[in-house]
Amino acid sequence: MRELAARLRAAHAEATMTGWDFSRLDGRLRADDPPWDFEADCRTALGASRTAADLGTGGGERLLALLAGLPTGRAPAEPGQQRPTVTATEGWEPNLPVARAALAPAGVEVLAYDSEAGDRLPFPDASLDLVMARHESFAATEVARCLRPGGMLLTQQVDGTEAGELREWFGGAPLHAEVRLPIMVAELAAAGLTVDRAEDWAGTMEFRDAEALVEYLGLVPWDVPGFAVDDHLETLVRLDAAPIQVTQKRFRVTAHRPPAYHGA
Repeated sequence: MRELAARLRAAHAEATMTGWDFSRLDGRLRADDPPWDFEADCRTALGASRTAADLGTGGGERLLALLAGLPTGRAPAEPGQQRPTVTATEGWEPNLPVARAALAPAGVEVLAYDSEAGDRLPFPDASLDLVMARHESFAATEVARCLRPGGMLLTQQVDGTEAGELREWFGGAPLHAEVRLPIMVAELAAAGLTVDRAEDWAGTMEFRDAEALVEYLGLVPWDVPGFAVDDHLETLVRLDAAPIQVTQKRFRVTAHRPPAYHGA
C-alpha cells in the first residue's frame, strides 16, 4: 500500500493541463464517443461562414484541426473568397499564451473571455455568422447579441452531473450542476434564439487503474474540488483492483438567431 500511495501522490501532483491535452493518459483511459460528430458539424458550418468565433479554444489544438480540414475558398456561397475570419477566446489564463502561439501562424487572434466572471463577449453586435462552444461556458444573451440574423450557435457540453460515481467515492458536489440540457435550452430561448436541435447522451469512461484516475483528477480538478490522495487512500486501493468505470454525459445544441430577433 505504501508503494501505491507514493505513486498516486506523484501522479496527482505532476498532472497539469496544458492546452486541452489528455495524451498522457493514452492507453490508460478509454472513453465512449457520442453518436454524433460535433467536429464534422463545426467544419461544415465554418465552410459556410464569413466570420466565426471559437469559445474556449484551450490550446488551439481543436481549432487548428478544423481549419486544416477546410478548403482554401469558401463554399457554397461567394466562390473565390478565402476561408472565414475566425477569432478564438479562452477563459483560463495559463492557456492564453499557449493558444496564441499555436494559432498566430493560422492568422487567428485569441482574446480573453471568461463568462463565469461576467465578461462581455469581445465582439460587436450582430457581427458573427457562427459561434462554436465545445465544453465551454457562455452567456446565452451574449451569444445572441453577437450573432447576425440567421447566425448559428453550435455547442457541445459536458453535463454538470457527469461522473457522479466520483462524488460517491470521494465526496463533494458537482461544481456546475446547472449545466444540463433543459436549462441551456430554456436560456437560449429566453435570449431570443431559436433552438433547432437538442439531444443528450450517456456513455462510459474507463480508467485502467487508480493511478490513471488520480492523474485525470489532477488534470481536471473541478470534477472533485479539493481532492487529495491521502484523504481517500483506502477507497483508491479498493478501486485499483479492477478497471474503474464512471458515467460520461454529453449534450449538444444547435440554435440560430431569427431575422425578427429584437434582443433578450
